[in-house]
Amino acid sequence: MQVIPAIDLRGGRCVRLSQGDYSKETVFDGDTVEIGRRWVDAGAERLHVVDLDGARDGVRANAPAVAALVKAAGVPVQLGGGIRDAAGASELLSLGVDRVIFGTTAIEAPDEVEATVSSHGPERVVVSVDARDGLVATRGWRESARVQAADLMLEMAGRGVRRFIYTDISRDGTLSHPNFVAVAGLIGKVRYPIVVAGGVSSVDDLLRLGRLGAEAAVTGMAIYTGALDLGRAIREVKAAGL
Repeated sequence: MQVIPAIDLRGGRCVRLSQGDYSKETVFDGDTVEIGRRWVDAGAERLHVVDLDGARDGVRANAPAVAALVKAAGVPVQLGGGIRDAAGASELLSLGVDRVIFGTTAIEAPDEVEATVSSHGPERVVVSVDARDGLVATRGWRESARVQAADLMLEMAGRGVRRFIYTDISRDGTLSHPNFVAVAGLIGKVRYPIVVAGGVSSVDDLLRLGRLGAEAAVTGMAIYTGALDLGRAIREVKAAGL
């Protein structure tokens, strides 16, 4: 199981939000490239980058920071936030992004997700399913789609998607541990790789997710605050054979 550090961008800076609330923002020092290199030096084999402005407004406002990070990282970068169509996804993939992550588009324009899978293959496409009380949230987590997380994953699987990110919004940025019950239920229903985000705060959380069958876990607030040592976490997960 991979442990993937998150880099969330807003206004060109690395930030973390609490429960997806844009008014509850913590800004972390260092430019995007420096932060990415820090996590790669700690052993990260992939970076998870989210353009928060893009997720909320549908415009990739942090494109220069993303481009610099992709060029300098030295490891695959997966990117989400503001990717609204197949053309935009193709542009990012051509610039060196390893995987594009669709969120709102999976609800509002699923044909665009399907077209991207058809053009680039399922390994280059991820659908992010962000849920609050089991219901999918869209547009930077400000709106509810009134669709169950599992139902969206199964619909997208029918369109060729073969990898998902699941985030319990109520846990994100809170260090309150993942929603293990929801994760176990999704893994049992969907049967395609699921990456878990939201609430990861300890090595024990990571080990438990691995034993449940999660393909990877994204961690953000825990590594920025020092609650979790990324290098140690990666080593312990590998030592456990997960």
